[in-house]
Amino acid sequence: MSIQNVRIAFNSSMRVLGKGIWRDLVNIRRYKLRLIGWLMNMMIGLGAAYIFGVILNFNPITTSETGILSTQVFVFFAGGIALSTFSDTALWAPMGRVQQDIHYGTLEAVFVSPTSRIAYLLSPTIADSLLNLLFFIPSYLIILGVHGVLTDGYIVGTTILVVLLTIISMISFGLFFAMLAILIRRIQPIAIFLSNIFQFICGAFVPVQAFIGINKTGGLILKNIAQIFPYTYCYDLFRYYMFGDAYTTLFPVWLEYVLLVASSLLFVVLAYFLLKRVEKKAKQTGLSIL
Repeated sequence: MSIQNVRIAFNSSMRVLGKGIWRDLVNIRRYKLRLIGWLMNMMIGLGAAYIFGVILNFNPITTSETGILSTQVFVFFAGGIALSTFSDTALWAPMGRVQQDIHYGTLEAVFVSPTSRIAYLLSPTIADSLLNLLFFIPSYLIILGVHGVLTDGYIVGTTILVVLLTIISMISFGLFFAMLAILIRRIQPIAIFLSNIFQFICGAFVPVQAFIGINKTGGLILKNIAQIFPYTYCYDLFRYYMFGDAYTTLFPVWLEYVLLVASSLLFVVLAYFLLKRVEKKAKQTGLSIL
């Protein structure tokens, strides 16, 4: 492919991406209750984190394995809930777009046209992430204020970096599930189940390092499974920068960044192969929209 063709393809993808983002941002005005739902979800999450912080304490094994103090329980849970907002967006936005086009019967047109399918699936993720920032920032400031690091530029900068990495890494996961949604169709119940399992395994509400305290054999198995997913390292790095050197990470920080990138690329490759299979099916036999 010549440089000119690459440039044309890139410009076309950027137009598709830009118009898709603009469309989703404009359409949100028709669904104002969705914004209210996001706000209520964040408020309920912070409220639950506060209750957990008041009534719960980590056991000695968890404290020794992670370095988290009993006074930091609220920050631990609140950070996990806030970060889950973006991971859910990256996971569900591409699948939501596919389900919507299946409903309206427009999916097949997308996959037999020269339009960039990746840009088509990325646009709802970016649009929803921009909207989620409206609700994440207030809760994020509350977490920083409670932790007493609101004016610490290093902590603010590094945790925001981890948030951005979370969105990017989970996009690959979202694309993977979106392709499965086309091939398998009724995958949403399975995806909901897997999403909840992943949140638990990857450390949203229980530190992965502490699994060994639940059960030695089972905890080790869960810990090894968690290390496959980029989600795990996003949580771990976020808490490392929030709690400082007192927090014990799963691996050295530099290695977690390497594993985060590597596991994200793994799901990108899987999504790419599934995308090619979907494109081939669309061009040869059609997608048989139901």
